[in-house]
Amino acid sequence: RLAWQPRPDETAQRAERERTEAARGRWIVAIAILVTTISIANSMLMSVTERFREIGTMKCLGAPAAFIRQIFFLESALLGVVGGVAGAVLGGVASVIGYAATYGPGPVFAGMAWGTLCAHLTAAGALSVVLAVTAAVYPAAVAARMRPSDALRSSV
Repeated sequence: RLAWQPRPDETAQRAERERTEAARGRWIVAIAILVTTISIANSMLMSVTERFREIGTMKCLGAPAAFIRQIFFLESALLGVVGGVAGAVLGGVASVIGYAATYGPGPVFAGMAWGTLCAHLTAAGALSVVLAVTAAVYPAAVAARMRPSDALRSSV
């Protein structure tokens, strides 16, 4: 038992401050996820625009709308996998560096919660794939609804 004990009001203030900081962190994460999803959707819409004639040619050759959607979902899933792996690697390295800067280089490998870190990085990677595929729903629908005659007639 410590000789010094915090007053109950200090403990309550600290708990309230921690709750406020956690809520602020959740808002930052939510905004980052929203921005990421919109950016991926924009990227996929640009891909649809750039491949306008290609999509029209595939539709003229008999490609069903489901096939066109699958192409864009696969492309976005691959984008999510690459982004998720890159983000997980960078996040893991940043975590190790931050832990080493805080506690010193010696206890990094002994004291770090590697299981928790790996679980968080895996969840982040999976979330990136889910967000990428979710962001591709509208662009894939636009590509699938495209009329072949409009696509072949355009000069895009």
